[in-house]
Amino acid sequence: MAEAVVSVALETLGNLLIQEATFLKGVKGQVKGLQTELRGIKSLLKDADQKQHNSETIRNWIKEIRCLAYQAEDVLEEYVVKAGSGKGDLGFLNILKRFVCFANEMRTLHKIGSEIETIKSRITSRTKDMKEFGIEAIIRGDQEESTSDHENKRRFMRKTYPHEELQHFVGMEEDIENLVSLLVSDQEISRHPVIGVWGMGGSGKTSVANKVYKHVDVKRYFESFAWVCITQKCQMESVMQDIFRQLLPDHVGGANDINELVEQIHNVQMEKKCLIVVDDIWKLDDWKCLSKCFPNVGISHSKVLLTTRNKYIAEIGYPIQLKGITEDEAWKLLRMKAFAKIDFQEVLAWDESEYEKLGRKMINKCDRLPLAVGVLGGILSSKNSLEEWELASKDVNSYIERGQGDVKEVLGLSYDELPYHLKPCFLSLGFLQEDEKAEVELIYHLWMAEGFIQSKHVGNGETMSDVAKLYLDELQFRSMVQFDDPLKALSLHDSILDLCQSKAKEEEFLMVVDKAGDVISDQKAYRLVMHVDDEDNDLVVLKAVENSNSLRSMRITISGSCSGCFSNNLRKEIFNIPQFKSLRTLILWFYSLNIEEYFPGIENLIHLRLFGLMGFHLKRFPLESIHKLSCLQTLDFSYTSLSMTLVPVDTFCNMRHLRHLYLPKFPVPRRPKLMRLMNLPQLETLNGFQSKYYDSEDVIHLQKLRTLDRCRIIGDKSVVQIINYICGSNLIKWVDITITECNFNGEQQESIRNLLQIPNVTLKLRIYYCILSKLPRLEAVDLSKMRPGLVELSLDNILTDVTEDMMQALDKFPNLKILELTRIGFRGDEMICGAGSFPRLEQLSFYEVRGKFELRIDETAMPNLSSMWIHDCSGINFTIPERLRLFARPLGRFPSNRTENPISDSNGGEN
Repeated sequence: MAEAVVSVALETLGNLLIQEATFLKGVKGQVKGLQTELRGIKSLLKDADQKQHNSETIRNWIKEIRCLAYQAEDVLEEYVVKAGSGKGDLGFLNILKRFVCFANEMRTLHKIGSEIETIKSRITSRTKDMKEFGIEAIIRGDQEESTSDHENKRRFMRKTYPHEELQHFVGMEEDIENLVSLLVSDQEISRHPVIGVWGMGGSGKTSVANKVYKHVDVKRYFESFAWVCITQKCQMESVMQDIFRQLLPDHVGGANDINELVEQIHNVQMEKKCLIVVDDIWKLDDWKCLSKCFPNVGISHSKVLLTTRNKYIAEIGYPIQLKGITEDEAWKLLRMKAFAKIDFQEVLAWDESEYEKLGRKMINKCDRLPLAVGVLGGILSSKNSLEEWELASKDVNSYIERGQGDVKEVLGLSYDELPYHLKPCFLSLGFLQEDEKAEVELIYHLWMAEGFIQSKHVGNGETMSDVAKLYLDELQFRSMVQFDDPLKALSLHDSILDLCQSKAKEEEFLMVVDKAGDVISDQKAYRLVMHVDDEDNDLVVLKAVENSNSLRSMRITISGSCSGCFSNNLRKEIFNIPQFKSLRTLILWFYSLNIEEYFPGIENLIHLRLFGLMGFHLKRFPLESIHKLSCLQTLDFSYTSLSMTLVPVDTFCNMRHLRHLYLPKFPVPRRPKLMRLMNLPQLETLNGFQSKYYDSEDVIHLQKLRTLDRCRIIGDKSVVQIINYICGSNLIKWVDITITECNFNGEQQESIRNLLQIPNVTLKLRIYYCILSKLPRLEAVDLSKMRPGLVELSLDNILTDVTEDMMQALDKFPNLKILELTRIGFRGDEMICGAGSFPRLEQLSFYEVRGKFELRIDETAMPNLSSMWIHDCSGINFTIPERLRLFARPLGRFPSNRTENPISDSNGGEN
């Protein structure tokens, strides 16, 4: 991890030299010298991290280097910010002021140069210590044979063998049968010569492969078998020799070199039906070497079955992700392990039901991960009383960690194998709580603010957000995160979250505090996460901050139940404590908290790149101080309301580095002067724009905008203006827009037609309280080429009756998932959903739809529909397939937030 910190520091220094060359002219030589020193130590840090030394000397040396790298960033950025302030204003008074301050600026430049030299000198000194005290030799491995012995033992323990019997195995029958059918079916030979089973560590991949390998149908179908375990450090020639020996156990003699070995393994598979299991393969390069042994697609009856944690590798062939075990199967596994020593016939008055309740609660806490359930069962086998089970259920993760460290070690291998640029990205996710979902956009902004996105990964035409998405995809492919909604939210498996927070604490990367007792006097970290839900939060927050070392990131979340939280005293301290001077990210999330006073001292956080103030009701806030945060990239006021009377109209203007802006709500009627959004040259995301508060003219001048989210446009002129801007942009990829108080006639009708047929944009559209007699026809447009196009449409409170069949106007949109018709009138006789229409529709809602007509839905229409709401539509005669009647809700109360409808299962119940 220290290597990743130095990489970020080098990236920052390089960017400053390029972007702020004018201000750094006087210290350019010192900065380049500092870069040279950091580069020289970077590779050694990587070796130290790989070997995970237990040496206290080496750990302290790494801590010092990490601290110096952070200091280098802070010193240079602080100078650039101060030197750049006021230089853009050429008024007479400012020119005079600059002239008078010239001498002070020279002294500051000299001071910065001295500080850089001091940091460089300390790094040089640490490098010298490295050699004098033998640290480099230890890290390189010249004096530490025991480390190699330990690694060999660890690698041997991780190896798997097909003869090993599985004492406790339950479930996954469907996965096993599916794999067996793919292996033994002759019809699959040309398509699936390689099958890749993937999933997170401990999910049962090896156990399933073992069951398949020994399956009677598999044994009957294949003639020769081989099982090899690759592990992280693959010795390719040894693996190939192992495969050859197993495929031809009676063969005398061996190959003279690796080329001959490859040829012999290939020939065996051409002559016989062979099954080769390659268990626990980590690297794509290992597969590329090994694949030379296997025949080309379609010319052999042999098959290869891979197990891996990496989806990329599984996709070499036919990828299969394990479905896992059910709750009942997990309880069966836990019961087998936990009660292995109990003779139930000898136990009097045994009531298993209470144990089962606690057991099911515990297995759900570890997401039914087979490895974790098995380890938990082994621990519980020594606990015979219900009281002991209750104690274990209160802290499942700590109990699992005591179980020989199996779960932590297995999952820890996935972390060890991460590329260095992904390690800090993963550890930063430690802010999550159990079962918490995080918006992916927030993750992207967090990584960019911390400098985790490397510029060398940004291609032509790409943004930092594009690369952040690739990083997150990579973590998902490696089974480290899971998407709940591919576009919006992610979460961590509880065992992965425990690993993340454990590693983050070990690396002094992140400290998570959810109660006062969690703050240990000697615990240090550069990042602080607070989850507070009691009345003693002042003490908790301040104590945690005091124990933190030069904080670079802070996130405080306080629940709404805490009415006395965040006192005036704490607000006055929060931006003035010296530890906050280096903050890059600050997120304060308080649920529905009313605050009368403003936050003082925010302008002192000159390094701040991400500032989130969410869930507040603020009467006063020094928004004019936001201008002084010249490094700010993301400003997030989501779910926060501000009193508009005290907010300057140019509050959000002239922020040259701002890329993502989430606007606040204003709980008052429109004001005489509209807020302005001028001079935002880098803005990519605009969220929460409302034309009754902000000038629409400013939006059309945002040249780099890619996302327009939760946008609300009022009036004919603004609608045409904004839609024409969207349609004329070749950068915008996401639009979530609500149109109100508009008469769709003439120019407005043409605008909505253009919006509906715009390609390469994800579109969510709500038309509310408008005059709309018909939706525009799009027969001339090939909607199949619009990816993704319209995904959600809501028509609400339409002031005129619609004259044409809306269903036929919409049924060709290939990716429409949500359709809501609310408080509208229809003058026609029928609405028809023809064969194959609405192929991806998931939710359909009719609420107070007026008129007397027939709604006919073809048997093959809406194949993916999972929820259908019908309320107060007495004039409609529904002719729909029987399968859809299972989802219909004819009498239920329509929820107030219709975008969060419960989804019905096949029995009509709610999930």
